[in-house]
Amino acid sequence: MKRNFQILLLLIIVVPLLESCSDELNINGPSEDVYILNCILHTDNPIQYAVLSKNHYTENGAPPTSKSTDQYIQGANVKIFYNNSVFVMRDTTIHITELGSETPIYCYYIKDLDIVDKTVEIEATLANGKVLKSKIDVPRAIFYPTNYYFPRDYYTGFSQQQYYNWVWNFNNKNMTNIYNFPQLVIYYKKNESGTYTDKKISVPLAYNYDLKNYDVFSNGVYPSYNLSCATTLKTMNKIMQDISGDDPYKQNYIITKVIFNVIGLEPHLARYYFANNTFNEGFSIKLRQTDVTNIEGGKGIFGAYCNFPKAFSVDSIYVKSFGYRYEP
Repeated sequence: MKRNFQILLLLIIVVPLLESCSDELNINGPSEDVYILNCILHTDNPIQYAVLSKNHYTENGAPPTSKSTDQYIQGANVKIFYNNSVFVMRDTTIHITELGSETPIYCYYIKDLDIVDKTVEIEATLANGKVLKSKIDVPRAIFYPTNYYFPRDYYTGFSQQQYYNWVWNFNNKNMTNIYNFPQLVIYYKKNESGTYTDKKISVPLAYNYDLKNYDVFSNGVYPSYNLSCATTLKTMNKIMQDISGDDPYKQNYIITKVIFNVIGLEPHLARYYFANNTFNEGFSIKLRQTDVTNIEGGKGIFGAYCNFPKAFSVDSIYVKSFGYRYEP
């Protein structure tokens, strides 16, 4: 994915709210307010957020202008339930510059929830007595069966046309239908006028590979049930070359680490992702509130994902073959 997942944690909640007035509307239809609850739990994040909103309609069934009413609902009682315990979310206002402006968002939050591998329920009771709720199973940690190397067996006769394959698993008692999204990222520094700037570049991965040419398919990966992925040394070499491109001063580049990461999505969040049908844009979703929902008593999404990176052991000789330095 192109954007940082912790930023997307809020973008998935906010973007559909800002798009709600662009839906096709029947102005002669009944004027009915729709209450919306969005909450995406991230097991790696110490703070969890929820947003309550309302699609307002005027007497003729048409939506008001964005300035005529506040979409966000304040003063609700929002609770999280798991392990026979109840946790109350607090309210706050945040600003998300990724939306292109300092847009204030009224939301609810809670800190330090131990939700990994738990069945979690959310319930929001509004001031008018309206109740919105949902229940999900949160994914557990990913299990990597072995240490990984970048690249493996580079100087032991491993052909450039061969492929590398990595596997993982979920030790999860609650779920067997977790969707997986693998990533392989090279982190490096570039000397720019005496100042080193941190940068990163992704290595293309695939669930399938061309058995004849040992090339990774160009369409890459997307959330699926697969528990393995592949790439080729040819692909790795191209990405390593792309780091410096035509710059003749290869010594200005320092490889610092290589991280393999699998993001696990529970099914409701994965369905929301697939509904957008634009894998490259991650969770910045623009669709109608009614398209995908698992909220009882209203609309919206209650979902969860886990994020478990693993550092690769890096072959310094391989790095130096491109003229770069390796400084972990």
